[in-house]
Amino acid sequence: MLEEDALRNRAMTPISREPWWLVPPKPGQQEQDLHWGYLEIYPDGRTVFVDQRPSDQELAERKSCRNFPEPDQT
Repeated sequence: MLEEDALRNRAMTPISREPWWLVPPKPGQQEQDLHWGYLEIYPDGRTVFVDQRPSDQELAERKSCRNFPEPDQT
């Protein structure tokens, strides 16, 4: 029984958690205009968006979500 609980707890512990946008930016949108949270990835391949804004430092140091398209020039 304890072994099953340990396996279940490991499966519920994310292997990755990083700042992520809820929706990718539209052309001309800036970082501060977006809805931010965390993307958690679990050992079984599930991904979960956690709706909790990362700190400004976490956003500045993030590795992903850095592509902000330029506004259309029409």
